[in-house]
Amino acid sequence: MSITEEFISDIRGFNRFYTKILGLLDQHILDSGYSLTEARVLFEISKREYCAANTLVNNLGIDSSYMSRMILKFEKNGLMKKTVSATDNRVHYIQLTDKGWQEINDLNDRSNDQIKKLIESLSDEACTQVHHAINTIKRNLSIATDSISIRSFTPCDIESVISRHKTLYQTESSLSFAFCEYVDESIHQFAHNFDVEKECMLILECNGSPAGCVAIAKADEKTAQFRYYLLEPDMRGRGLGHKLIDMALNFCRQKGYQHVFLLTISAQKAARHLYKSKGFEITKTHKNPEWGKDVLEERWDLDL
Repeated sequence: MSITEEFISDIRGFNRFYTKILGLLDQHILDSGYSLTEARVLFEISKREYCAANTLVNNLGIDSSYMSRMILKFEKNGLMKKTVSATDNRVHYIQLTDKGWQEINDLNDRSNDQIKKLIESLSDEACTQVHHAINTIKRNLSIATDSISIRSFTPCDIESVISRHKTLYQTESSLSFAFCEYVDESIHQFAHNFDVEKECMLILECNGSPAGCVAIAKADEKTAQFRYYLLEPDMRGRGLGHKLIDMALNFCRQKGYQHVFLLTISAQKAARHLYKSKGFEITKTHKNPEWGKDVLEERWDLDL
């Protein structure tokens, strides 16, 4: 399209307007006693069971020395603790303590209340319009600015994959601790027994940070299991889920598999829609109360 001066002016005007709105929202966080940057760091740590300091630096664009000082402050105040990687003792992870989670919950409540007050005077139709506009702007500007790549996994990715499966599924589907144990054990087993000739795990990266994954595991010589599919919420709606799945299925075809199956739960609406679009069909279902209340586990199959 032709980028007009009017279009550029409108974007700049929107930027000034939205900066003003953000100032009103950010003040609410400042009332909590944390700086805006500190709140951002706490929110980012809460997204992962295991989080490395360099991940925070890359994702948030914060100076590493400043990040170190904040982490020391959080440790001193009892909001977080450090643990050593199970696979590499040179790597240290940051985890929120119970007190840290209490602070995060309080910050979330404050932020949610502020948003509600901001839009409560709008009609339902106006709210819908704002919601659609926000998603449209976010999706298109992300496409314009993000650097996306998909690569094979390395051993260093395993704990990150485990962490995001645990935290994201718990947040979105309220799955139990038993599910977390299953994820931990099965992914470690996959990595330990990895068959480089017949198996793969792909890592999607956005601006150098993991943002999704998928794996193919060998069930037998003719059958593969599609596993560990995950896409970060910010990455959804951009065709990246389709791309990950297509790459995984193409790998299966290249390796001579004739059949693929996957296991999922009925609550994963978006993922199930993708599976159906690729030709997978539900073949079995059963309730799995160990993973949480009303959890319906499903098996989907596809002939290649």
